[in-house]
Amino acid sequence: METNEKTLLIDKRYTCPICDKQIRAKSVKSNAARFVNTMGDLRPIYSNINITKYDAVCCPNCGYAALTQNFSNLTSTQKKLIKDKIQTNYKSHEETECDFYTTEVAISRMKMTLLCTITKEAKASESGYVCLKISWLYQALADEIPEDAPDAAAKKDLYLKEAHNAAMKAYEYLSNARMHEEYPIASMNETTLDYLLSYLAYEKGDYQTAMQFLSGVVSNRSTSPRLKDKAIDLKDLISQAKE
Repeated sequence: METNEKTLLIDKRYTCPICDKQIRAKSVKSNAARFVNTMGDLRPIYSNINITKYDAVCCPNCGYAALTQNFSNLTSTQKKLIKDKIQTNYKSHEETECDFYTTEVAISRMKMTLLCTITKEAKASESGYVCLKISWLYQALADEIPEDAPDAAAKKDLYLKEAHNAAMKAYEYLSNARMHEEYPIASMNETTLDYLLSYLAYEKGDYQTAMQFLSGVVSNRSTSPRLKDKAIDLKDLISQAKE
């Protein structure tokens, strides 16, 4: 990435809803990221920064972690669950000073977010969205490995397997959310979610289910041209895989 990553970031302050401590988290400056493309699994690609690395907020005092948009949204029952099952077992520490989050650090923060999301018994959509982001981060980690690095192929294969496992967990959670939750689900409308589930079903090797999810995306008049193009490309991939 051509731009110095730390120049694209700010330290954003939060009040932890569990322990009431003032904490900080790195955040991408408004309009700093330069969008390039969206991958098949909706992973956003920017030319100068990986914004997914900055999607989690973690409290170093009590261990509570969540996606930025969900950090303060806790019921009293969820707060008790976090206090009883996370805070009581967490070893508090000082915030580590850094200019930016490495992808490894971002994965660790996102995994802590998943633990807290499951612990507070959040909606399936929230857990699924966190799993999806973990998958994206492992893909990014695989992309970062230099081809001439020792054991490059083995490391890349390991990270891609971790990405796949996280994606399959996302598929389970989001499939459940589709049946039991109202839209928007994980910030997605119906056609976007069905496209994503189709792609994940394709990755799982369940081509029949993938085509079922996809049929409504292609025929729906409200589907955006960009998403419809992706759906047509995915349909071709599924057809080839079935041959």
